[in-house]
Amino acid sequence: MKILIGYDGSESSDAAIDDLQRAGLPRDSEAKVIAVGDLLMSNPSPAEMVNAALASPRVAASLQQPQSHAARVITQKGEFAKAAADKLRLQFPEWKVSFEVVTGTPAWVLIEAAKSWKADLTVIGSQDRSTLGRLFLGSVSKSVATDATCSVRVARRTANRKPGGPRIIIGVDGSPAAEQAIYSVGQRVWDEGTEVKLVAVDEGPLPPARVSTFLPQAAEMLRGYVQQKESRVQSMLDWATEELGNIGLQTSVFTGKGEPSRILIEEAHKWNADSIFVGTRDFDSAFERFRLGSVSTAVVSKAHCSVEIVRPPHTQA
Repeated sequence: MKILIGYDGSESSDAAIDDLQRAGLPRDSEAKVIAVGDLLMSNPSPAEMVNAALASPRVAASLQQPQSHAARVITQKGEFAKAAADKLRLQFPEWKVSFEVVTGTPAWVLIEAAKSWKADLTVIGSQDRSTLGRLFLGSVSKSVATDATCSVRVARRTANRKPGGPRIIIGVDGSPAAEQAIYSVGQRVWDEGTEVKLVAVDEGPLPPARVSTFLPQAAEMLRGYVQQKESRVQSMLDWATEELGNIGLQTSVFTGKGEPSRILIEEAHKWNADSIFVGTRDFDSAFERFRLGSVSTAVVSKAHCSVEIVRPPHTQA
């Protein structure tokens, strides 16, 4: 398994490294740490550069400030990346670990690096879960989770973590994406005592009786769709319970009614889950992503625990 890890030396990226110990990752994995030097965001302000020029004995020396700043940023990021790689080698001695420093916009650098390296999973810490933080920062983690072509794990350090194996929630809606999320959990190597809770949510469709007053044929189609979906969900729950149980995972089922992302987040919080696995469909355009949103994106933004957005391998072109 090829794992790309975005690291910037912050507490959130340290949490992402620590979280990998409870992610069930294979022993023969290959990891690459990417530290991104965002020269634009970390550049000295114009006022600082002017003050430096005025204070300098020679104005020409002040013109070297941008180059010197870039060199400092790259050096610092290199130290961060090396420290993270060293930590990974200690935690996972069987892994092949490398690191790299790249300059650019963090989200897009990570997305492109994962694509070119053909990563199976991109791991990144979550910078800020506050409403203001999500609005102002635009969240690198949210951008990577939305636009990456591989699976993405947005890692958080869980408070009051339960001793023993991890607690994992999987969102189940009967779709191929949910099936892929179940497969992903089943293919990992979990510690003894790992628990899995399959969460299925009834969103409550439009009442067919109301529709039938005006569009009898549409109401009949709606009834058929609801019945088929309920059947798919139940079949998937039965299949997942059996298959995950066969590999030694303690598996239970929770069903609820309401908005899926809210139910998943609430259940993860009440159960003190370590992570949530959700599948996601890939939209053809940025407009579709903006218009439709996504259960997975909402869960990434608001969950208290780590969230893994699972994409099928064939999307990694």
